[in-house]
Amino acid sequence: MWLTTLVALATVGMSASTAAGVPPSDPVAGRSHWAFQPFADLSGAPVADGSQSRIDDLIVARLEQEGLKWVPDAGRRDLIRRIYFQLVGLPPTAAQTQAFVENKRPEALENIVNQLLNSPQFGERWGRHWLDLARYADSNGLDENFLFREAWRYRNWVIDAVNANAPFDRFVLEQIAGDVLPFDSIEQRDRQRIAAGFMVLGPKVLLGNDANNQRMEVADEQIDTIGHSLLGLTLGCARCHDHKFEPIPTADYYALAGILTSTQIMEQRYMLGEQRVMERLVGLGSEGDLLDTEYERYWRELPQARTNAERAKSALELLKKDDHEGLKELLEKYPESVSEGARDATLASEERIAAQGKLVAELDAAIANAPKIPPRAMIPSDVDTPADESIRLAGKFDQLGEEVPRGFLQVITPNNEIKIQDGKSGRLELGQWLTDAEHGAGRLTARVLANRVWHHLIGVGIVRTVDNFGRTGELPSHPELLDHLASQLIASGWSMKALIREIVLSRTFALSSEYNEAAHAFDPDNRLLWRAHRRRLDPEALRDAILMAAGQLDLTPMASSVSYLGDQATAVGKNEVRRRTDFPNRSVYLPVIRNDLPELFEVFNFADPHATTGARPNTTAATQGLLNDEMVMNAAEATAKQLLADTTTGGNELRIDRMFEQILGLRPDDAERSELLGFVWKTESRLTEEGNDDATLRAWAAACHALLSTSRFQFVE
Repeated sequence: MWLTTLVALATVGMSASTAAGVPPSDPVAGRSHWAFQPFADLSGAPVADGSQSRIDDLIVARLEQEGLKWVPDAGRRDLIRRIYFQLVGLPPTAAQTQAFVENKRPEALENIVNQLLNSPQFGERWGRHWLDLARYADSNGLDENFLFREAWRYRNWVIDAVNANAPFDRFVLEQIAGDVLPFDSIEQRDRQRIAAGFMVLGPKVLLGNDANNQRMEVADEQIDTIGHSLLGLTLGCARCHDHKFEPIPTADYYALAGILTSTQIMEQRYMLGEQRVMERLVGLGSEGDLLDTEYERYWRELPQARTNAERAKSALELLKKDDHEGLKELLEKYPESVSEGARDATLASEERIAAQGKLVAELDAAIANAPKIPPRAMIPSDVDTPADESIRLAGKFDQLGEEVPRGFLQVITPNNEIKIQDGKSGRLELGQWLTDAEHGAGRLTARVLANRVWHHLIGVGIVRTVDNFGRTGELPSHPELLDHLASQLIASGWSMKALIREIVLSRTFALSSEYNEAAHAFDPDNRLLWRAHRRRLDPEALRDAILMAAGQLDLTPMASSVSYLGDQATAVGKNEVRRRTDFPNRSVYLPVIRNDLPELFEVFNFADPHATTGARPNTTAATQGLLNDEMVMNAAEATAKQLLADTTTGGNELRIDRMFEQILGLRPDDAERSELLGFVWKTESRLTEEGNDDATLRAWAAACHALLSTSRFQFVE
């Protein structure tokens, strides 16, 4: 049976850990687990008839082993729609669809794929996948939901890096240690610094949190994020004790923690009337540090400046009243509040008043002339004195145990073979270790990334628990295929585009979602990939497609989409200024406010911005089918206005055809055309009888809304 390989993997992975006297956390025994093994040798793998790639060979071999066959290939209309949504998150236009349907040349598909991979919209689609893992948000969340005013710079860096096909090893290194990498220009320095914002983005408890406790909590959140996003391991479980399931002793957790507690991501700065510990910000550009210093100095000194101005005004009033004793007393206590001229008793009263009035004006002007927020980014740095960390007994921050040298996971790199530079945090070495296929975690990282790419393109990962490759995760359905993809990823120089291209051009990707009773009876979850998975659009693709159908989508990239918000993105009580969702730009640029996501995101299973999300939840509920969000209703009306304004359609039947093409990218059949015509006529008649002045527009808007709500629009076959 096809489970034989999976059972063998499970047996190998568990045998050492279940041996008498060997705990699950033992890193030596743990190396037998499949995820830590060398890649499989596929040189003798069979070649399947009609396959288009090694991917197809491995899929077909498993199907034939179980006596199953592929369903037919998808039709060209379904295939191009699938490719567009998977690569750029947008539907093809009716013209693009028809051109592909009519183009029978062998290279037609590859040309489309290459075109989309090089499109700016590719980075917006696939950058969002990484932002799910990076727990991207525009606010801190938790107790005091302060705004991350500069997080957008990291978001846009991710999009740009994905579009540029940055090698994934470099992509990772810059996010872990971009601030300590060498650079040839200020622009390169700033890009690398912005990339390292990955380390700062996590949610943090700010209110009433002991500084030492916060330091350990921040490190824990970073370890958890790195573990899930890059290694597919639940590292955080080893904070309090040796891991109960994985080959990770507590010492390994604190070896990593030492690197991260030697990293500073918080700073004290002025916020909401007082000095607070907030996320660390650094100025950008050649004068960035100076401008940032001046900006922070203004707000830090503002309370005292206001006090000085009030005292100076008091001195002015005393001069006007000719109150010499009062002025003398004020001068003794606060000499800086009285100007030199006002102190000079030999001057005429008018001159002294004028001199003090000038000082008051200068102080008021300095207060009123607040500096603009300079270009800044959320950037970590090494602490002044990096140090090894002590094990915390039972995970309690103030219960110190044995000190552990900074380092990495022993199950991957025994005996702490990689040394950390003296006086450095170790983030540079960590960033390199994560993708080092020879001495570090590179093979595991490649497997995890390849599986994520497969998950996004095919619909289900080869390992379905995409964030968990450990013993508590699921086993790979096609382990040889996973190793092929991971080894190809490394061989290509960690090119994610090359991996995506190989998968999308396989016949496996091009299968239809047609039902087969016999195959379904044997493999109801389609783990053997005898057909394509039918998939609902995620909220970003759904929103973007709706705006595109209405002619309202603006493909211009955005900078900040939260600049209008106050320092607290959400606060206790009524928020007078709330995050906006009415931007016409792509949904990747919408504000991601922790605890206050856009409503459409909430309904359609957006990622949890508090933690790494490799696979978003997939629920089906009645509210999703209604699509009664204000944005959707407005888009339906805008689409209807376009249809009614187009005088070239030549009647309602052609208008129905145009509506289908604009929303669904295809033409209706006779039954669909007739049904919609009847719906429009009945709705318009009813609204007219009710005295509605816009009965025609309302009827056509309702028809557009009905099409937007169909599964044909919301799902990809």
